[in-house]
Amino acid sequence: MESQSTAPRPEERHRERIQALKSVLEDEESRSSRVSLIRLFSFLAALILLISGAGDFDRAQLATGSAAVVFFFAMVYYHSRIALRIAELEALIGVHDRHLMRIDGSYLARLPSGPSAPRGHAYASDVDLFGPKSLAHRIDTTQSVMGEEALLRLLGEPAPREALPARQEAVEELARDLAFRERFEASVSGRTMKTQSKSAILIKERLDPRDFLVFLKEGTEGLPAWLSLYAWISPPIVVGLLIAASAGVISYAPFGVGVLAQFFVSMTQGARFRPLFDLVSAKKGNLDAYFAMWKVVEEKQFESSLLREMKERTFPAGRKPSVTLAELETRISLADLRHQFPVHFILDTLLLWDLHVARGLIAFREKHREGFEEAFIALGELEALVALATFRAIEPESVYPEIAPPGSPFEAEELAHPLIKPEERVANDLFLKGPSSLLIITGSNMAGKSTLLRSVGLAIAVGLAGGPVLARRLRMPEVRLRTSMRIDDDLQAGASYYYAELQRIRGVIEGADEQPPIFFLLDELLRGTNAEARLAGSRAILEHLLDRGAMGLVATHDFELTKLENERAGVENQHFTDVIRDGEMVFDYALREGVVKQSNALRLLAGIGIEIPNAPSEDSQ
Repeated sequence: MESQSTAPRPEERHRERIQALKSVLEDEESRSSRVSLIRLFSFLAALILLISGAGDFDRAQLATGSAAVVFFFAMVYYHSRIALRIAELEALIGVHDRHLMRIDGSYLARLPSGPSAPRGHAYASDVDLFGPKSLAHRIDTTQSVMGEEALLRLLGEPAPREALPARQEAVEELARDLAFRERFEASVSGRTMKTQSKSAILIKERLDPRDFLVFLKEGTEGLPAWLSLYAWISPPIVVGLLIAASAGVISYAPFGVGVLAQFFVSMTQGARFRPLFDLVSAKKGNLDAYFAMWKVVEEKQFESSLLREMKERTFPAGRKPSVTLAELETRISLADLRHQFPVHFILDTLLLWDLHVARGLIAFREKHREGFEEAFIALGELEALVALATFRAIEPESVYPEIAPPGSPFEAEELAHPLIKPEERVANDLFLKGPSSLLIITGSNMAGKSTLLRSVGLAIAVGLAGGPVLARRLRMPEVRLRTSMRIDDDLQAGASYYYAELQRIRGVIEGADEQPPIFFLLDELLRGTNAEARLAGSRAILEHLLDRGAMGLVATHDFELTKLENERAGVENQHFTDVIRDGEMVFDYALREGVVKQSNALRLLAGIGIEIPNAPSEDSQ
C-alpha cells in the first residue's frame, strides 16, 4: 500500500477542519442567541396577552396569547435542536484538537494514558506498547470498556499471518476515511471526555455496557400468568367504572374498590420490578451514547470485507440497530415516567403502568437476550481498528510490513521510533538473515541502544496486529516476540533484582522449540550479578536461543560477548557511538558496523563533577 505523502500533511488537514467547524459553530451560536431572545419575547408577549385577555374577557387577545404560547414552545424545541448541533460541533472540534495533540506530542500531558499493560505480558511494558508514554497512549481513540479491551487484544495478541492482509486493508480504509473516524469518535466523545479544570488534562469516562448485559441475562423473572392476566383485564374495568360513576349510572364505591385493589397489587407486585427500571434507567446515558455510535456505523457503507463483516456483527442478533434501539429507547422512556409525580401515580393506579412497562422490558430481554453481547464486542473491535488507523493517519510516511513465513529474514529500511518527535527521529536499517541470527549492539551510554530495541519491538507488535510501522520498508517473518529490558515493575513484588530478571528471562526462553520462532530483545543481560557470571550466563542464554532457531537483538556493554561473531554463523556486531564536537558530546543515533571503539561512562561521571584520578582510557580493548 502506498504512502499518503502526496496528501496534505495531517496537521494541515486537522487545522483546516477545525477552522471550518468553528465557522459553522459561530453561526450556530449566533442563531442560538437570536432564538433565545425570540423565546424570551414570545414568552413575555404570551404572558401579557393572556393576562390582559383574561381580565377583559377579550377573545382576540386570548387567541393571540394562545398562539404566542404555541410559538414559544416551538422556539423551545427549535432552540434545543440548535443546542444539540452546537454540542455536536464542539465534539467534532475536540476530535481534531486531540489528533493535533497526538501529532505535536502534547498528548503526553493532556490525553488519558490509555490501557495499562497486562501484568506478566511478554513484551508490552518493555517496548512501550501500553500505559503512560506508550503507543497506546498516543493512538487510543476508544471510548468504551469493550473498545479498550479490544485494543489490548489487538496490539497484545499477534494475529495469524493469513489474517493480516485483510486487517491491513481495513486499517487503511479507516485511515483514509477521516469523515467516518471523525463522526464515529465525536458521536460519544462529548459524553466521555471531560476537562479537569485545574490542569486542563482530559479524562475519559469509558462507556460500560456490562450492567445492561446483566439486565439481558440475569434480570427479574417475568410476570406470573395470573398477574399478567389481571394487568390486562382490571384497568379497562376500573376505567369503565370511573366513567359510569362520573355519568351517574353507578356509585363511586365499585370504582374505589377496584382502584384500591390495583394500588395494592402495584405496591406488592410492581415493587419487585423497580430494580429492573433502576438498572436500565441508570445506564440510559451509556445506552444513548452507544445508540449514537451504532447510528454512525449503520449508515456507513464499507468496502473492506473485514469491515463489512464487522459491521454485520455490530447488529444485535442481525437486526438493524436503529430499529432494535428505538424499541429499547421507547421502553426506557416509559420506565422513566415513574419519576414524574403525580402523573406516574395516577397512571400506575388506574392502568397498572409499571406492570405493563416491566412486561415490555422483559419481553425485549427475552427477544434480544443473545444478540447484544456480540454486538458490543464487535463495536469495541471496530473502535480498536479505528485507533490503529489513527496511527496510520497521523504518520503518513508509515508503511504496512510484509509478513513472511516463519524462518524468513528480518529486513528493515529506515526503521524509526514512533514515540519520538519527527524532527528528532533517526532511522536505521536492520537485517537478520533468519533463524539463529543475532545482532549484538554495543555503544556509548545514551547513544540509542535501548531505543533501537524498542523501535524493533513496536514494529513487530504493531505489524503482527495488522497495523503500519514507521519505516520505509519492512519485511519480517511471523514470530513470537519476547523481551527482557525493564525489571523495575517486578521489584514491587519483593524479589531481588537478579531473581526478578531471571523470571523475565525464563519467559523469553520458555517454548523456544515451538513455532513460530522467537524474536528476542534483550537489554544488558544479568545486570544483577558480577561480571564473570554475567558474561558466562549471557553467552549461555544467547546460545540456548540460537540453537533453537530464535533470532533477535541484544544490547550490551560486555565487549567479551561480541566475540560470538567469530564463533557462530549468523551473529553480527553493530554499534552506536558519540562524537566530540566543539568540546561537546554529541549523539547521532546512527547504527554502525562492528564493535564500539570507546565508552563515555567516565566522561559522563566527570560531567557531573566526579573526578577519577589516573582514569584509564575508555577505548575498547
